[in-house]
This record gives sequence, structure tokens and C-alpha cells, in this order.
Amino acid sequence: MTRRSPNAADPTLRSLLWRLVGRWLYRWSFHNFYRLRHALLVLHGARLGPNTKFRRTVRIDRPWNLGAGELAMIGDHAVLHARAPLTIGDRSVVSQLAVITTEVRDPAQSGHPSTAAPIVIEDDCWVAADCLVLPGSIVRAGTVIGARSVVEGELPAGCVAVGDPAVPRRRRYWRIGDRLAPVADDADDPADSSSVD
Repeated sequence: MTRRSPNAADPTLRSLLWRLVGRWLYRWSFHNFYRLRHALLVLHGARLGPNTKFRRTVRIDRPWNLGAGELAMIGDHAVLHARAPLTIGDRSVVSQLAVITTEVRDPAQSGHPSTAAPIVIEDDCWVAADCLVLPGSIVRAGTVIGARSVVEGELPAGCVAVGDPAVPRRRRYWRIGDRLAPVADDADDPADSSSVD
């Protein structure tokens, strides 16, 4: 896992504007003002696709390290702690109370220094309620993480993963007419899957 120093400087002006103005406007916006929250996040450096939906109770500490694709949705009371880059793919969902953190303390070292590493959640994923995603994690396309699971490391594409730590339990399938097709690594078009059970 590539780690970066959490002491790297945040952009001073953006950081100041976000902490003093941006996050308060974000939190006090009406619950269905998704475009306003989208604009506030982009203004503070977030890279967001069209039609992303962030609930007003989502806690974001560094929007300039956040990227979310088209139709990504982040549920109520989710926490996006983005000391390092945090990327959420197209059509992915982070459910309520989930915590995605790119920074943790290292209990194995004296003084418990902070370590940070990027997190990538690819397209068509679902991080269910109350999950914890730790630094350096990669959730491959089409994966579902069951409620209250802990993700550390890489999860393969097109599976259902649960537990502490989260491990793949079974494959995911698309229903195409009257047949099932495994969710492929390229989760954009399930009709293109060649292997069908």
C-alpha cells in the first residue's frame, strides 16, 4: 500500500474557505438542494460527475481530495475523510453511516503516527450501511459490501463481500431477461457478458 505523509499541506485558501464558509453552507442547505451542494463541493476542488447526490448530513473534511463519478450517491451521516485522494466511481452508492477514511493512526509504531493512503471505489459498487473502508482499499467494479463490514485491502470485481475483514462470499449476477450473467470486470454493460449460467 502506497502511503503518503498526512502532514502534507492542504491548499491554504481552499481549506480556510471550506472550514469557515463552505461546510456550513453545505450543512445548512435544504435536504433536496443537491445542485447547491454539488456546486459548493466543486468550488472547493472536488471532481464530481453530473447528477451526483450528496446528502446534507455527509461529513467531508477535504473536498479538494474527493472525486465522485456520474450518479454517485452518498447517504445520510456518511463520513468521507479525505486526507489522501478518495475516488468513488459512476453509479456507486455509499449508504448512511458509512465511514470512508484515507487516514488512520498506526498502533504498531511508537507515538501512533498518522498514515494516509488513497481509496478507490470503482463503478457500480455499493458500500452498505455502517461500513468502514480503511486507507489503501480498492473496491473493484460491481462489488457490494455488506452492512457493518470492514474493508482493508483490495476486493475483486463483481462479488458480495461481508465481514471483518470483508471477504468475498459469492459472485454477483445481472438478470437479463430470463437468464443470469455474472457481473463482469467491465460493469458498464451487463449485456456484453459472455459467460452465462
